[in-house]
Amino acid sequence: MTDDRADDRAHDLVARLADLHRRTTMVGWDFTVLEGATTSDDPPWDFEADSLAAMRGAGRGMVVDLGTGGGERLSALLERLPAGSGATVVATEGWAPNEPVARERLAPFGVPVLAYDAEADLRMPFADGSVDVVMARHEAYDAAEVARVLAPGGTFLTQQVDGRDTFELRDRFGVDAPYPDVRLDRARPDLERAGLTVDVAEEWRGRLRFADVEAVVTYLALTPWTVPGFDPAEHPAPLAELHRAGPVDVTQLRFRCYARRA
Repeated sequence: MTDDRADDRAHDLVARLADLHRRTTMVGWDFTVLEGATTSDDPPWDFEADSLAAMRGAGRGMVVDLGTGGGERLSALLERLPAGSGATVVATEGWAPNEPVARERLAPFGVPVLAYDAEADLRMPFADGSVDVVMARHEAYDAAEVARVLAPGGTFLTQQVDGRDTFELRDRFGVDAPYPDVRLDRARPDLERAGLTVDVAEEWRGRLRFADVEAVVTYLALTPWTVPGFDPAEHPAPLAELHRAGPVDVTQLRFRCYARRA
């Protein structure tokens, strides 16, 4: 009887988590559903401040935000940009559901959103030497294409999630990392081979804590690339272990690389 009750509890847990996973979807780049359920360390640098400084320095040139998501980050930067700065700002987004979200949010700023995904089509929708600042926060890019579109003296700023980020979750569910080559020791030489001068290259390691297994499952639903193909029904034992464990700590890995065209 005791074993039967334990089996029933395990079944109920998986069913509840499967329903949570099914109901959770990402709109734009919005993690507010996890507020209070996660705590995380932050890198020592301020990528937003660095991006804003580069935008201010672009004068009347062109600024491109690659992979703008729902435009949340870019709109926050534009609100801080001095009126009359004169820069032409363009955003790209490669995930179709995000495009209308980004267009609506960025329309008041007069920022167009172009469909572009570096993993599907390497060629960026910009002319040679036409862009003064390219920003890529947690977005794929092609180093040669960035070098092609940058104007002389142009700047590229990227902050990336290292491909080994949150490896503990993939280890627990027996899944390989989908982007193992996304690492600073690959990114920097790629940019240098493309003809750019790298001025800043820095790695960081920190902690991400989930309050409970529900927070873990919510996070995996919001970021399906973290554990590709994750399905709660296929992992009853690891989920039960996480449920019993309480708070779950995993490792965050980030790097930044700032480069310029001579």
